[in-house]
Amino acid sequence: MRNESAMARVASATILSCGLLFVPTSCRKAEEPPRWDVDLLAPLVNTSLTLSDVIADSLLVTGTDGALTLLYRTELFGVRLDTLLQVPDTGITYSYVLPIPGPLFFAPGALLPTDEDATALDLEDVQLRTLSIRSGRLEVDLTNMIASGITGTFALPGATFNGQPVAVQGVVPAGSPLNPSLTVLTRDLAGHRFDLRGPDLDQVNALSSQITIELDPNGNGANVTNLDSVKAVATYADIVPQFAEGYFGNRVEQVGPENTAVDLFDRITDGLLDIDHVEARIRITNGVGADLRIRIHELVSENTRTGTTVPLVHPIVGSPINLTRALDLGGSFQPTAWSTTLDPGNSTIASFVENLPDRLRYAVDLELNPLGDISNGHDFLYYESEVSARLELEMPLRLIATDLTVESIATPDLPGSEEGHGLTSGKLSLIATNGFPFRSRLMLDILDPDDQVVGSIPVVGEVASGEVDPDGLVRDPVRSICTASLTPQQVDLLYAQPRLRIRAVFNTADQAQHLPLMAHYRLDLQIVAGVNYVVNGDE
Repeated sequence: MRNESAMARVASATILSCGLLFVPTSCRKAEEPPRWDVDLLAPLVNTSLTLSDVIADSLLVTGTDGALTLLYRTELFGVRLDTLLQVPDTGITYSYVLPIPGPLFFAPGALLPTDEDATALDLEDVQLRTLSIRSGRLEVDLTNMIASGITGTFALPGATFNGQPVAVQGVVPAGSPLNPSLTVLTRDLAGHRFDLRGPDLDQVNALSSQITIELDPNGNGANVTNLDSVKAVATYADIVPQFAEGYFGNRVEQVGPENTAVDLFDRITDGLLDIDHVEARIRITNGVGADLRIRIHELVSENTRTGTTVPLVHPIVGSPINLTRALDLGGSFQPTAWSTTLDPGNSTIASFVENLPDRLRYAVDLELNPLGDISNGHDFLYYESEVSARLELEMPLRLIATDLTVESIATPDLPGSEEGHGLTSGKLSLIATNGFPFRSRLMLDILDPDDQVVGSIPVVGEVASGEVDPDGLVRDPVRSICTASLTPQQVDLLYAQPRLRIRAVFNTADQAQHLPLMAHYRLDLQIVAGVNYVVNGDE
């Protein structure tokens, strides 16, 4: 029994000692989270570069064999209504003053002498007979210094709205020379039609008007002296024509030198293209009811990134281009057109396109009515009328690429946070599966939110081109692995600015062979970090 008691005491002490190991104490300092440094592979980026990263899908046409053709259209220049015809603001003033000292009594309802006028629009060489208004307004300021209320009527002989005569009318209270009364009348002129031939239909640009002043028939009349007067100022303002007819004169409008933006190659950031074949058409349309003679003095391809310019050389440059007038269909028109085709055999269109322009510079002269008034005053234009020139490019995508650079921006999938990095340093593996017939170099840059480079990660190695068969087509994609070292400083930049620019610099393996591009070509890229990964590192 004694031995059993002793053994029991030993067992109890042992249990108590073990139990104390698991009893928490309130004064013990909390332990730090555990840290583990682990070397592993961390996928950071999965992306693909396709032909849509080079040229917008909307510009590509896929043939039945999968081959691609680029079709691009852009406006070279346009001459529109505001260049061909501008109607200036025009004012008309009517004033009645008693021709004798007076006073002279005017009975209630008396009419002051009516004034009729035909004011000429200042249109320089343009001689209009008819003008229909798309937008604009008429403002009439009536000022009364007579001791009787008056009614002023401003009529527009020759103007109609929906086939009806046009007039504006308003009442002005009694006034005096020291305290005149004023009323402003306004009329929207949209939809109005003006006959500008004057009262006898033998003029041009003539705005006819007629103003009548009547004393208030329900008033007391007024004694009028030569210090009293009635004044009306009418202003035609902000007139935009919907239709105009007349003779537009024989004049030359100079257009340019000006630039027009080209977005065809805006996804290519660097490099050269050697194009197998390109064909272009320049198409000029005339929507104005007047004969035209156009001279293109220059048409220049400009690459503002490189500073390189390539002028177009072709007989169209510097030679007169004659266009007959559009056809008036009565409420609409049918434009006439002229076109010519450019190819490498008759022009410098190949080098013009290979310059990868982001804008085109042009200078043009446009002569109206080079043969004079052969329409006998029946030139016309509508609000929608314009003279425009368009460039249309058609280019099968068979080419040689030299340092042709395209880019994609990706956000790497980084473990942890900016405050608690999951990665510290290591080596990047760039695993590329290339289905293009071009070899490629890869470039990695870290960007800030303003797309400025804050760090670069040098890449070692080259991406091999896809396997090309005797027809120049890629038979099988080829897998390549490039590497890059990731320093702790670069890791800090990545966590602070998690945007990675990936550039692929393409070169044709055989610089003497133009290779076709197919719709399915692509370069798939995975960036994997073989890194030191910190679990609960500084999170």
